[in-house]
Amino acid sequence: MKNATDNKQVLYSQLAEKIYQFIKENNMKPGDRLPGERTLAAKWQVSRPTLREAIRELANQGVIYVEVGKGTYVADYVEGRQLHISLALKNFLELFEIKNVLERYSLQKVIPTISEERLDHLEQIAVQMNAVAQLGIMPKDMDHQFHRYLVESYGNREISNLVWNMIIMYESFDDELYGYFKSIGYDYEAILLKTFPYHVSMVQRMKERNVEEALKNYDSIVDLDLEMYAKIRE
Repeated sequence: MKNATDNKQVLYSQLAEKIYQFIKENNMKPGDRLPGERTLAAKWQVSRPTLREAIRELANQGVIYVEVGKGTYVADYVEGRQLHISLALKNFLELFEIKNVLERYSLQKVIPTISEERLDHLEQIAVQMNAVAQLGIMPKDMDHQFHRYLVESYGNREISNLVWNMIIMYESFDDELYGYFKSIGYDYEAILLKTFPYHVSMVQRMKERNVEEALKNYDSIVDLDLEMYAKIRE
């Protein structure tokens, strides 16, 4: 059970995220001054001490800075966003790890028993994804369809729901992460596009009922994802 301190910390973090979103939505630039404490506290119906804790959290992240007697200002946008993403990445990668463990387990269990009909459908999706990727286009929705169908083929509804909910949870972070990559000129899509041939190969090995080789292909997909996310740590 969370204690009062934990609950307060969650509140500060949630409020800090609202302030951060306010900065983004209003296209505020480095050096722009935020509205005063009274205005922001009224906007989100919180006390001024609570607001100050949220501001302190964002200042520690490098997103904003405070000049005593003058106000609160936006710090360097790219550097501040990078630190914000770096801190969020830890939680994201924990979800990513859990999702991969469950998905890999489902893959390992389903290979000996999955029907040829379902394998044909998976192969069809994989081939279509790879064809689109070869054109330099990211087949994001098809990729989600592929992985959801794969996990659902195991037949464990709880695992399937857990994996899908995790995908939804970190997809919102993906949008912010990819926005950051674009702002620094990092070609993240070049890495993601490399994953799709492994999807095709993985299904082919599944059709051969070759668990070991199918898992190797799955691991190659995960390794490329992690290679992309490692850019944040540089």
